[in-house]
Amino acid sequence: MRAPTVARPVVRRRGSPTLIGLGVLVAWAAWRATTSRDVLNTRGWSSFTEFWTAVLDPDLNVDFLRLTGEAMLTTASYAVLGAVASVAVGLVGAPLLADRPWEAATGSRALSACRTAARWVVRALFVVPRAVHEIIWALLLVQVLGFDPLVAVLAIAFQFGAITAKVYADLLDDADPAAFRSLRAGGAGRFTALVYGLVPIVRRDLIGYGFYRLECAVRSAAVLGIVGLGGLGNQLDLSFESLRYDEIWTLIAALMILSGLADRWSTAVRHSGSDVAVRSSWIALLVLVPVSWWYVGIDVSALWSERTRRLFGDLVDDMLPPRLGPGGWSELIEATVDTLAMSVLATVIAVTGGLLVATIAARPHRPDDGVVRRSAGWVARLVLLLFRAVPAPVWAFLVVLVMFPGIWPGAVALGVYNTGVLGRLFAEVFDDHDDRARRQLDTAGAGPVEQFTYGVLPVCAPRLVSLVVYRWEVITRETVVVGVVGAAGLGRLMQEHLVARDFAAVTGTIGALIVLAVAIDAIGRRLRP
Repeated sequence: MRAPTVARPVVRRRGSPTLIGLGVLVAWAAWRATTSRDVLNTRGWSSFTEFWTAVLDPDLNVDFLRLTGEAMLTTASYAVLGAVASVAVGLVGAPLLADRPWEAATGSRALSACRTAARWVVRALFVVPRAVHEIIWALLLVQVLGFDPLVAVLAIAFQFGAITAKVYADLLDDADPAAFRSLRAGGAGRFTALVYGLVPIVRRDLIGYGFYRLECAVRSAAVLGIVGLGGLGNQLDLSFESLRYDEIWTLIAALMILSGLADRWSTAVRHSGSDVAVRSSWIALLVLVPVSWWYVGIDVSALWSERTRRLFGDLVDDMLPPRLGPGGWSELIEATVDTLAMSVLATVIAVTGGLLVATIAARPHRPDDGVVRRSAGWVARLVLLLFRAVPAPVWAFLVVLVMFPGIWPGAVALGVYNTGVLGRLFAEVFDDHDDRARRQLDTAGAGPVEQFTYGVLPVCAPRLVSLVVYRWEVITRETVVVGVVGAAGLGRLMQEHLVARDFAAVTGTIGALIVLAVAIDAIGRRLRP
């Protein structure tokens, strides 16, 4: 059993002190969240129960179904356009961020210094949009463009584009450099060597990740609808304000259908290994992009209109220089600490729930699994789809019914939402892992629990740890989303500054969020196998 031997040094060499520190951090976060405020609100249980009871009686009125269908098309259009734009940004940014295309660069010392400085500037430019959640970009863009569909597309493109560029750059750096170096030695230019020496090696990974971004963009587009940009998120917000739970369940079903279709498409492209699937997907996108553009009515001329230039200048003047809010440093530090505690608790909830459900949702590995096991797997996958299809702010609206505003509502809402995300990713890891160790234990007579504990988990541990660390970084950014509905932290503080139109304080809060995200990214590099 080779896998446990591989996993053990990772923990012993690099992880033990950090893992102990994380254990202390989790205990501290739970203590802070529990002792700093009242948690449970027993007066909201009747509304909470009413919400779940309404699942049996969704609104199937023809007019509302037509409205839901139109909202689905709007959300899907935002997702398609935003995902395509983010991939375009990623393809442009990846060569600038990657180290491989710039290795052994020739030229004078001054030229080399200028090139290095330029690359550091480019990296800094991509750090900011990656660390700031798309809902913040949307809230700022609304100040300039109004509630224009272009806001949703740009908000997705800014954040997802920066993330895609970083992932694509890592893929280029991890590729076998032999072909690239041979082409360079033969006199080929840097761009030519990149296109013919590196891209063919990582082509499938580039395409697969691009379609994974489409899957994520569906969920992001639903969140952006909550800030007034239309789509299913906007309809959910309106139905929650009027407590129309029957409408909410109809909209949730629509979100599950849309998210499920995107999941299936993304999974088919990433795991089929078929050129036919890839080509047909590209053809479908070539049709969907102009149709989506037409349906939501994108007008890019708004970007360079006189009004946009004037409002953008006013916004920049209002945001710079950054400053503290009325509460000063103490308020900002307390909000940052609450954000950290919230992200830690949400990650613990998501990892625990994701692992439990993923062990059931993973496809059976034994031919003698019966109908009950297979049915349980389908139910578990449906639960994960529900958890990740419903935006985190909607979960926060629901949790606030039974919890007082503070750290816990945000942590639980993000934990439930990310249980769906991590559970799906964990299930994929369990499905795709090297099954030899488990089969050996099965032959030796070990039971299912022993097979999973000693034959599956050690083999999958490195990938699981990587997913958890990456998701913790994402959850830290997502704390902003639940801040708008009563959760604590920097999201709540930012919402207060936006309501007061104190944009300089908003910039200061964004700065604190970026510092926190960079710190967690540094911890992630220590933990990531």
